[in-house]
Amino acid sequence: MWAYIKFQVQRRARKWRREILLVRAWSKNYFNRHVWGKWRQLGIIRRLVVVWWSLMLLLTAGLFGQISSLRQYYLVTRGLPGGQYTEAELGHIKLINPILPESSVSTDVTRLVFSGLTRYNPQGVIEPDLATSWSISPDGRSYTFNLRHDVKWHDGVPFTARDVAFTITAIQNPDTRSPLSPSWLNVKADTKDDYTVVLSLPNPNAPFINSTTFGILPAHILEASDPSSLRIASFNQKPVGTGPFKVKNFAAAEGEIELEANSDYYGGRPKLDGFSFKMYDNYDQMLDAYAKRQVNGISRWRPEESASKRTLANLKQSQLSLPDQTDLFLRTTSGTLADKAVRQALVKATDRNQIINVALDQQALPLASPLLPGQVGYSPLYRQASFDQDAAASLLANAGWSKDSNGLLTKNGEQLKLRLVTLDSGQYPKVADLVKKQWAALGIGVDVKTADLATLQQTYIRARNYDVLLYGINIGADPDVYVYWHSSQASDPGLNLSQYSSAVADKALESARLSSDDDVRTGKYHTFLQTWTDDAPAIVLYQPTYIYAYNNNLLGLKAHRLIDPADRFYGVERWTIRTSQVARGS
Repeated sequence: MWAYIKFQVQRRARKWRREILLVRAWSKNYFNRHVWGKWRQLGIIRRLVVVWWSLMLLLTAGLFGQISSLRQYYLVTRGLPGGQYTEAELGHIKLINPILPESSVSTDVTRLVFSGLTRYNPQGVIEPDLATSWSISPDGRSYTFNLRHDVKWHDGVPFTARDVAFTITAIQNPDTRSPLSPSWLNVKADTKDDYTVVLSLPNPNAPFINSTTFGILPAHILEASDPSSLRIASFNQKPVGTGPFKVKNFAAAEGEIELEANSDYYGGRPKLDGFSFKMYDNYDQMLDAYAKRQVNGISRWRPEESASKRTLANLKQSQLSLPDQTDLFLRTTSGTLADKAVRQALVKATDRNQIINVALDQQALPLASPLLPGQVGYSPLYRQASFDQDAAASLLANAGWSKDSNGLLTKNGEQLKLRLVTLDSGQYPKVADLVKKQWAALGIGVDVKTADLATLQQTYIRARNYDVLLYGINIGADPDVYVYWHSSQASDPGLNLSQYSSAVADKALESARLSSDDDVRTGKYHTFLQTWTDDAPAIVLYQPTYIYAYNNNLLGLKAHRLIDPADRFYGVERWTIRTSQVARGS
């Protein structure tokens, strides 16, 4: 039986081989006669056929290119309503309250939830928001605001002048401990009717209008609360505002805040259904979140992360102007730094250009004045000295400092050693390291201490616990730098971080804010600048570039010249994240 089966298998195999050979022979013959043969028969026109087909391919490619160009001309990208935009933020947030800002994160969130009497437009010019208009009395001491009639709180209660008066009173109450209080000392708020509020100042104050951008709180919810308990009130986790978005979920422990569109927003319902913030501990986490499509944007792009942009798909960057400056604040009441000659020497020992080129990837402008170029009162005649190591060494030698056997500067047996404190993130550690090296070249010892934002503010800044503080400040729309350099602001909650005290500077700053005449103010600020430059209470380093990074599907961003980073949200109610191609003009 097995022999028979073997015979049948071999028989079928021989049959298949014959059929395969026949097919191969037929295929070869067919190819030679009908393909290769025909090609040979083309003879002299063979090249013409190749040229013809090449021409057809070129024409086809050109047609598709023309169609693409016409699509770009006749079609435009339009935003579609709906969707949620999620932004990555560095840091954490514990409360949402406009008069208790604790960080840039809280300021960003409150900007979307609350509205102010005024706001800054994309050019950095102040304009009405909850107010429709305002007028200033001839003596400059009274501001009358006319309020909108169509504003509702997120719980449906109408907004009135009573809410404005309550918020100002809360800021002024020392039990509230609001950092906004210095701008509102002795200001009286009177409600003439439900939609008119008059603010009376003890003295004329030219930059005062810039203080009216803070978010207004609801009196009907908070007026019965104890001011001393406002910081821990449940309202701060479930706030009620008048802004374009309202809080849907505040998960502080998870580092996430989810907002939803306010359908009753007086500027019109936002096109986005929601806006979320996700908080991260470092930039690597933020970049990873974008790469995984967990967020649509990054609140502030660091120059040193520019190399990473190539690996992040569809990431767009907008470079926005911001009235910021980063300084080395020299605590003038601190032992060695009480000597003006030492401070002047440190100014000349600091190489700003090296800092900008090495630590900031050239994403900053060098500064040498406490006022910014373009502001009223700024003058290039009053600038701090440029880097000059020899001149710095000479100043220190004249002040009695000499190098010991280890190359360190000493005087009366005491070593010239300074403790420099700064933030532990962003560009600050790199800048601090460069400053340490620059000063070390003269024999100055520098002990650098870095801390997270909360620790820096509570342990070091508020207590003025440092010799040198490397930190950034926002000057604002007006050149009034009273809060940073007037002697009355030398202690917490004041922001005179150098504890600078000068009768001449104080008088100039006081006089400059009393006048609305730019020429008068310019003269006063020149006096201040001349005194300040000679006293050298700080070393002004640079003006950083603010870079906002976001997915290129985002449409509606209007920001250009910011006064505060949160101003990038101007017109956020018109932002869209969904897009569609539509005919131009439709």
